[in-house]
This record gives sequence, C-alpha cells and structure tokens, in this order.
Amino acid sequence: MKKAFLVIVVSLFALSSVFSVSLDEIINGAKELSPTYQNVILSYENSLINIRSLERKDKVGVSVSASVNPLYEENSLLGGSVETKKGINTSSTATITLPNDGKTTISGGVGVKTFYDGSSTTTSLSLDASHTFDFTGYSSSTTDDLTLATTKYSTELSKATSELNFEKSVINTVSAILSYEKNIKKAQKSVDDQKSIVEKMETLGTYSKSSTTYINAVNVLNQLQSSLDSAQKQYENALKSFEKVSGMEWTGLDDIPEPVLDLKIYDNGNTSVLITSLKAEAAVENYKAEVAKLNPMNLSVSGKVNGTISDSSSTSISTSLSYTGDNWSISATPGLSITKDKTVPSLTISGRWSNGGTMNTSDEDALSASSNKMVSAENDYRDAFSSYFDEAQSLSLRILSWEAEYSNAKASLDYAKMMYENEKVMLEYGFSTEKDVRSAELSVISAEYDLKMTMLEGLSLERDLKIFAL
Repeated sequence: MKKAFLVIVVSLFALSSVFSVSLDEIINGAKELSPTYQNVILSYENSLINIRSLERKDKVGVSVSASVNPLYEENSLLGGSVETKKGINTSSTATITLPNDGKTTISGGVGVKTFYDGSSTTTSLSLDASHTFDFTGYSSSTTDDLTLATTKYSTELSKATSELNFEKSVINTVSAILSYEKNIKKAQKSVDDQKSIVEKMETLGTYSKSSTTYINAVNVLNQLQSSLDSAQKQYENALKSFEKVSGMEWTGLDDIPEPVLDLKIYDNGNTSVLITSLKAEAAVENYKAEVAKLNPMNLSVSGKVNGTISDSSSTSISTSLSYTGDNWSISATPGLSITKDKTVPSLTISGRWSNGGTMNTSDEDALSASSNKMVSAENDYRDAFSSYFDEAQSLSLRILSWEAEYSNAKASLDYAKMMYENEKVMLEYGFSTEKDVRSAELSVISAEYDLKMTMLEGLSLERDLKIFAL
C-alpha cells in the first residue's frame, strides 16, 4: 500500500511540473495576437511616415510648368487697317529651390511666339535668382535638423520601450498566475488536511457535534474553504488579465530562460538623455530666432535677366541688394536695358530708419518666454543626466538583490527536494506518515513556484536594464 501511495505521489508531482509552452513562445504569441501590441506597431509606422515627411523638406524643390496656345492671334495696325496674324505661342518655366537658410531660388523661362505665315518668330528668355545672407547667427536649417533628429530618436525609443514594457506586462501577468496557482495548491492542501480531521471526529465519534472542539474544527474548515474559493477567483481574474494582455488563452508554462542582467552605463547617458540634450539645443535656436526677428541683420541679393530674340531684340538686366539692420535698411537696384539702338543704365537707392519704437510689449514677452524656455530646457537636460546615473545605481542594487534572492530560491528548492526524498524513505520504514510526505511534496512544488517567479522577476528586471540601455 505504501509503494502504491508513493507511485501516486510521484505521478502527481510529475504532472504538476509539466507545462505546455515556453515563456518565449508565450511572449511571441502575445505580440502576434494582442491588439495592444499591434497598436504599438501602427503608432511606430505612423511616426515613420511623419519622419519621411520631415526629410522631404530637406530636398531640392523643383517645379516645372508649360503652356501652349495653338490659336494665338495678334492684331497690328498696317496702312490704316487692322491686320490679324495667327500663330502658336508657347511658354515654359522652371523653378529650383535649395534647402538652405538663404532660401536660394533660381528660376528660368523660355517663350516662343511664331506665326503660321512665317512673318516673324520671337523668342523670350528669362533667368532670375535670389538669396538671403543672415548674419545674426540663427540657422533655420539647424532647427530643422534638431527637430528631425529628436523625432527620429524619440520614435525609435518609444517603439523599443513600448515593446519591452509589453513583454514586462506579459511576464508579470504570468508571474501572477503562477503565484495564484501556488496559493491554490497550498489552500487545497490545508482544506484537505482539515477536512480529514473533521471526518475522523465524525467517524470515531471522539467529539460530539455540539462540542467546542468539533465546532472550532468545522469553523476552521469553513475559513480555509473560503480562502481557497478566494484564491480560485483571483486565479480566474489573472487568467482573464492574461487573455486581455496577450490575446491568447493560458495553457501553462514549460521553460523559462535564464535572465541576463547586464547593466550598461554610458558616459553621456542614454537616448532619453540625448533627446533632452537635443531639446535644449533646439530651445537655444528658438531663442536665436526671436533675437533675429527683433534684431535682423541680413543681406538679400537678387538678379534678373530678360531678353527677346526677334527683329527687334532687347535685353534687360536688373539686380537688387538690400541690407536690413536693427532699426534701418538700405537697398540699391541697378539695372541695364540694351536694344539695337541704345543702352540705358538705371540705379535706385533707398533707405529706411526708425528709432526702434516699433518693438511692442508682445515682442518683448515672446523674447522673455523664449529665454525662460531655453533655461528650463537646459535644466531638464542636467536633471536627466543626473537622474541617469542615479537610476544606474538603483539598477545595480536591484541586480545584487535579485541575485541573492535567486540563490536563496535555488537553495530552498534543493533543501525541499532533499527533505521530500527523506520523507519517502522514512515512510517505507514506518518512521513517517503519508501526510508528512504530502507536506514535503507541497514544499517542493511551492519552492519550484518560488524559483520560477524569481526567474520571471529577473526577466522583468532584464527588460528594465534593456530600456535603460536604449
């Protein structure tokens, strides 16, 4: 009978440790099925679309247009009568805009007008260009580059962090399920033992049902049963939570990988620190922009050439130089008109000055606000940099604490297994009872659950270390 009992115990113990899937399979399956994680991927893809939109702003802009009028008519007075000529009139223009601070623009155009009777053909050509030199030290391209870099780093950091946090949520949910499974087994063991005590009282008749001892025993049994019922409800809620997080049903756990607790510390901080640094630089550029707006110092240069090739060819050349300072501006517009008969130069000089009274209160407030944001962003960067090393120290202590907990969990499991084997041997020789063996078995199962949950805690910490290293 004792041997048969041992076979049953060993079989039950083996079944309790057989699970269906590994943790990696659970996590990968959860990523495929979970709407929460799918939304993470969709958000990431939308961010990439935004990044591509920002990158397109840095490319050379080219626009081309053309038109053709095959029914062109031109009226001219000839000998007191109006003569109508018919022909074709075509025109085309091309504009190139360079992605620089000076907003360099180059445009060219060609137009051809010819009559069907072959009387004349006129070709018109135009070319103009403009550029602005800013001497304030502010660069809009620098601001754009900082915005693009911040967006890229933030997008990748958000995606990686969300993925690791999702894995943590799955791991923590699995750990909660194992904890409730452990509690149910312990509660069930207590209920079974107490039920056995009550049944013996009733069978042997050692205590009447009205005795205090019997009533207390029944009350204890009821309390233990309530605890078991509560543990089972908590377990059911944990299963629902797992289904909600992972998008799949709980079928058990088979294999848990060993946590890799590698703490990486960088001299300049991680990506989060880098982002605050970029934001601080952007705040400086925004302040420069406000200063440049209130105290401009730029030189605008443009030039234009127009010409026609026909019986009466002509060419006109014009340029413009304009310098804008704090309270004043000056501009010069030289030009030249060339025909077969004569060449006519031209020059226009103009200027403007004010006493600076145009700066209003809103301009001053905008500059002050920009200055405050610049200082605040710099403080945020310093706080982030300091917090980075504080977090590194905290994570280092967490690693040491987990390693000690993991070592104790393994030692407790080894001890429980040794005691379980001793109880089985003592049962064969009559020095132990079946209840003692079941208690030793439960201790082994509980120790196994504790070790699994400790390993899951380590895997959750591993994700925190990965997030810190991003």
